[in-house]
Amino acid sequence: MKQLSPTQAIVLVAAIQFVYFLDFVMMLPLGPDLAQQLNFASDKLGWLSAAYTLAAVLSGLFSVRLLDRFDRRLVLLLTFGAVALCTLAATCASGLWTLMLARGLTGLCGGPAIAVSMAIIADSTAPEQRGQAIGKVMIGFALAVIIGVPLALELARWGGWQSPFYAVAALAALVWLAAAWRLPNLRQHLAQPLTHSVSIRSLLAQPAVRMACMVQALSQFSAFLVIPQFSAYLLHNLGFPRERLSMLYFAGGLTAMVTVQLLGRLTDRVGPFPSAAIATLSFCAGLAPFFDLGAIPLILPFVLFMGGNAGRSVTLMTITSQVPAAHERAGFMALQNIVLDLAIALAALTSSQMLGETADGRLTGMSTVAVLSAVLVTVVLCVLPRLHKPVAALASK
Repeated sequence: MKQLSPTQAIVLVAAIQFVYFLDFVMMLPLGPDLAQQLNFASDKLGWLSAAYTLAAVLSGLFSVRLLDRFDRRLVLLLTFGAVALCTLAATCASGLWTLMLARGLTGLCGGPAIAVSMAIIADSTAPEQRGQAIGKVMIGFALAVIIGVPLALELARWGGWQSPFYAVAALAALVWLAAAWRLPNLRQHLAQPLTHSVSIRSLLAQPAVRMACMVQALSQFSAFLVIPQFSAYLLHNLGFPRERLSMLYFAGGLTAMVTVQLLGRLTDRVGPFPSAAIATLSFCAGLAPFFDLGAIPLILPFVLFMGGNAGRSVTLMTITSQVPAAHERAGFMALQNIVLDLAIALAALTSSQMLGETADGRLTGMSTVAVLSAVLVTVVLCVLPRLHKPVAALASK
């Protein structure tokens, strides 16, 4: 039987993450185009993120008990194949509500796919190497922003808003074929003796799991208060040229890719807190455009925000990946995705309620949203040592 090496796992999962993140994040900078061409208000863009993530929550609730009971290869191929089909279905949308339906179906399938793919990484790497492994996997996210988002923006500009969805669906099909060809059966976790069935209740009975979920939820809530609105604010409030938006995301994604590599290694060497502190400072500095500070070049705070947000993610994922036992990993990842998706949906809906739109399309209330985001990321940094202690105790057993 062929075995899956850590390198093969990283490459395949990074490709899956690239497609998944591109499918999700391209909606955010494309938001103004979608609002204009499908005739809905820009302050409703958060609803699209909420539809996607709330659907992922529903699928997670059903899949926590099931994911660790089956071959990881089979589950990944089924769910990721469905992601490709649902992305294609988005091209048939005729307005906000039909686009929300298509995005909801994509989130319904994407949540379990990502949970299983991250469980594969945890299965195939030692705890002391997971920071670097997760950092490499997150190259998929960085490349989605560096390459995918600029291309999506240009495709939408030249070929209409459906063009990026056609491209992502085709790319997802290619990655699915590669996974079907290279992935072996992944059943090692099934050999673990089950002293209890994995469920949301059994996972949340563990203090370390509850703490991990709380910190991750707070982290994502703080970020997604502002992420869905970034593009619209830059274009409508600050007058950033639409034709230069792709290059801005290219610079931000490149910064994120470098950041996750550096902070992933730093986390493995000296622990998570220094990495998290650096990332948090960068994230907060990146909120400067929302305070109308005038002459600051927009590229500087944007790359600081992108790098800081990516750095916070790799730090927290490295810590939380050590919480579950092998036979609980996919279930834990699904539970974590449920919590993250709930936090993202709540953040998107909260910011949409806090914001308003003027007659000329400018967003109002963003400075208040940015202050709340900065406060919450600081709270996450302060709580992080309380999460690291129980996880370190588990890892030492």
